[in-house]
Amino acid sequence: MLVSVFKKITTSPSRTFALLAAMFCFGILVGPLAIGISTSVFGVLLAICLLSFSFIAPSPFEGEGGGRGVTSASSRNTFRILCLALFFLVLGLFCYQQSEIPKNIPTVRDFTGSQIRIEGDVIAESSIKTKSQQVTIGRVKVADVPVFGNVLVTVLREQSIAYGDHLVFSCSMQIPRPFSGFAYDRFLQAKGTFALCRFPHDLERAPSNAFSLVASILTFKRDVVSTMKHVFPEPHASFLFGLVFGGNVGLERTIQDEFRETGMSHILAASGFNVSLFTFVFFGWIVQHLGRKRGAIATAILLAVYVIMAGATAAVVRAAIFGGVLLIGSMIGRRASIVNTLLLTASVMLFYNPRWLLDDVGFQLSFVAFAAIIFIAPRLEEKLEFVPEHIGIRNALAGSLSAIFLTLPIILWQFGSISLVAPFANVFVLPLVPFLMFYTIAILPIAWLSTSIGQLIALPALFGSKYILAIVSIFASPTFASVSVPFAQTAAVIVVIGLAIGSVVFFRRA
Repeated sequence: MLVSVFKKITTSPSRTFALLAAMFCFGILVGPLAIGISTSVFGVLLAICLLSFSFIAPSPFEGEGGGRGVTSASSRNTFRILCLALFFLVLGLFCYQQSEIPKNIPTVRDFTGSQIRIEGDVIAESSIKTKSQQVTIGRVKVADVPVFGNVLVTVLREQSIAYGDHLVFSCSMQIPRPFSGFAYDRFLQAKGTFALCRFPHDLERAPSNAFSLVASILTFKRDVVSTMKHVFPEPHASFLFGLVFGGNVGLERTIQDEFRETGMSHILAASGFNVSLFTFVFFGWIVQHLGRKRGAIATAILLAVYVIMAGATAAVVRAAIFGGVLLIGSMIGRRASIVNTLLLTASVMLFYNPRWLLDDVGFQLSFVAFAAIIFIAPRLEEKLEFVPEHIGIRNALAGSLSAIFLTLPIILWQFGSISLVAPFANVFVLPLVPFLMFYTIAILPIAWLSTSIGQLIALPALFGSKYILAIVSIFASPTFASVSVPFAQTAAVIVVIGLAIGSVVFFRRA
């Protein structure tokens, strides 16, 4: 049976591509099992796969001798695809092995636990908290010695620190530790950060004089934040900015907790939905003025700017690559396969950083939720005929339930708690989100020119923000809104088994 399925795959270029991409991703998934294998062994295995693929070339006379010739050609092609599949599997294992911390060079972790002089450059936008901000520094030197790895530095919120600044300070660094069941250490390591420094002493800051495109885009982002704060009162300015660009900067801790307890935090994290709305709404408008090819290029450039403004998280990068592939398909007049595009996106991201698959919860949630909305939600929506279609209620419920069910094992494994009110809160909120995002973006240029006019035309967005915050507050008020699950990781495994069985039954009946 497996042989016949494999032969069917090899007869289709699209299915063959999906197989190769899936094998690479599977190699990354089981990569921890191959950590001890030497690089030379991987080189030999990759060479064997390529040589086998090259030497078993189809003969120009195959297929001329009737059925036997056709069978021989088919067998050769199947074996060649098998060699390629094994090549990409080994390549995935090799990429994961190469992402390990080098053992023969000093790292920032080697200098933890004692007060020492540290310097480095700010390589990412500051993450603003209620009373502090977190800054990631790279190109680190410890006691004037270059070391491998980044350091996450916590400083007071009032301190002015920008992307590209050079920082020098004294600090006793600490190694990140897991907390509340969340593997915080592995999450940071997936980003190349191996040490923490809280409130360093004798901090000196030297602004960068070199031009930086990223720094310019982040400066523009700060201008947008300032404009929104002049147009909207708090907490609505912070909420709407988070809705469009991601983040919860400026929101009170109680409001952040309410979003978490109701399972609504995803709308404050720049995600594939934000990127998709930005990409295709803008593309649909600009193609009428510049044509399809020029419109796609302009959209791609603005998409890159948006990704930087949104923090370039795994979810945003995933959606940007996915949207970029679809834009290319639009330029050349071909419709891309959703499955192949998703696998290509995952493969590109994991080739860049293999650690994302197992250690970055944002990467995991993004892909699983997107797959649920694309493949499960449409069929589930057909089963929800009793739910009204008005203002997208049925669509929102189907998408919400699909994403919640498929991401449940990840939520349990990583955080150990679940929101019991999330499906209902999402139904009341999600239909309004596209309008609110699009309207907020549309009024920004006007608000830039005139604050008073901006405040007037911003009233619908203000009312929408008040509605969403009120709904979130109402659903967060019951004590059972969010509950901790005992033996959460065991429960996550049980849920995975249940989902696997349920999916088989669901798709057979669909």
